[in-house]
Amino acid sequence: MFHLYSIEKKMKKFLNISLLTLVALSSFTLTSCLNEMEDIFDDDAVIRLNNARDEYFDILTKDGGKWKLEYFSNTGEPGYTYILTFKKDGMVTMSGHNKWINYIKNNSLNGSTFGSEDSMWELIFDNSLVLSFNTYNKYFHFFASPDKVPTGGASGDGIANTLGYGHRGDYEFNIMKYSNDTIYLTGKKNDLPMFLTKLPSDTPDESYLGAVAVWNKTLFSSSIPYVFLVLPDGKRWIIEGASTCSLRMYRENDDKISNSEYHNTIITHDGLAFMNPLTLDGYEFQWFARQDDGTLVSVTNPDIRIVGDDLENYLFYDYAKNNVLTWVADLDVSKTGIGGRYKDLVTKINTEVPNMKGYKKTSKLIDSRIYYSPDDNSFVFRLTVKKNTEASPEAYYFINPEIQANSQVKFEITGMNSYAQTIKNECPTIDELLNVLTTTTYKLTATSMLAPTTIQMTEVGSAENFFVWNIK
Repeated sequence: MFHLYSIEKKMKKFLNISLLTLVALSSFTLTSCLNEMEDIFDDDAVIRLNNARDEYFDILTKDGGKWKLEYFSNTGEPGYTYILTFKKDGMVTMSGHNKWINYIKNNSLNGSTFGSEDSMWELIFDNSLVLSFNTYNKYFHFFASPDKVPTGGASGDGIANTLGYGHRGDYEFNIMKYSNDTIYLTGKKNDLPMFLTKLPSDTPDESYLGAVAVWNKTLFSSSIPYVFLVLPDGKRWIIEGASTCSLRMYRENDDKISNSEYHNTIITHDGLAFMNPLTLDGYEFQWFARQDDGTLVSVTNPDIRIVGDDLENYLFYDYAKNNVLTWVADLDVSKTGIGGRYKDLVTKINTEVPNMKGYKKTSKLIDSRIYYSPDDNSFVFRLTVKKNTEASPEAYYFINPEIQANSQVKFEITGMNSYAQTIKNECPTIDELLNVLTTTTYKLTATSMLAPTTIQMTEVGSAENFFVWNIK
């Protein structure tokens, strides 16, 4: 019995020691973890975070606190430019000029409108330093609203089926870095890059953003089917859909169905920027500066350019490219669509047309057109005569344009339709006009080489003699 009792007593003593050891180890482990957490979240770290917040607060509010925001709500929409004016009392003025503000104000997506409203901002900590616009601003926070995005019959917005998602935009932004008067941000929710760039304190919000709205409308044209991105080695990428700022890009001569890339951009006050840095064939770029002729040049590599095609390739657009461009010259002599001897010839034609059989004294030549006719497999120079309330007859002259160097062109007439034959003898000045057209060399010019929706065709050596062709 004594032996069994001794064993039992020793066992109890062993268990008590083991439990005490376990408790001691647990206490040591807990204490150790607490010490590690104190090391991570010590006073120095808190001070560093507070210092960073104070530093960015000073950066944002100094010298008037005015910044340009290049904002992207999602990868299917173009970017939008805002002007933000940060104030030290926690208020911010947010100004924009876009079609969504026009919708808010006028219930219409046709056109762009300026809007400006004050709300609040702050810098907070959430895994990193975050710029938060923490009270609702009706001209900015709608990008983050889950409401369905209205389309107004518009296409190309990339925002179909948006109920419950809206534009998917952000109103809080992770601050990544500050360099050369630019703060680099990412959307806290969608991680898209954004850019804040310092502006002079006297920058007028409305006129600055109004200029941006003009460039959004005029830098590219939806009527021009393509432009080019030209690399330093001369290789070209075709850009389609430039006017939407959601670019379809593919190498020239590549199959666009299988080789297209899609890239989101924003038109700014000074040019254009891609949402992300882009590398094509070993060349990297992101920002482009607008030039006097309307073309764009890379800020970091001026040998990378976005340009239009030669003007003759737009005026005489090949039907094989699956589109037909029609160019119209207004032949109203009281306007500026024609000049010099062409105005004189049209004036004389309009004295002859009323004397033609079946015409009245108000009948006159109203316009001329150039386009490709797939039915006739030819380019056409067409003259239209207004015949009062009756259908206006059209004279078709089939032409073969001869393209020369430096956007110069000559014409050859290869045939005509029956109406053109009919009026040949009754309106002899039309033949005189056609004779001038086919014996003259013309120089083609445009005010914008990216959106040449108007092309002037001027006689070489006689600047007063010209036609102005407007894309229809």
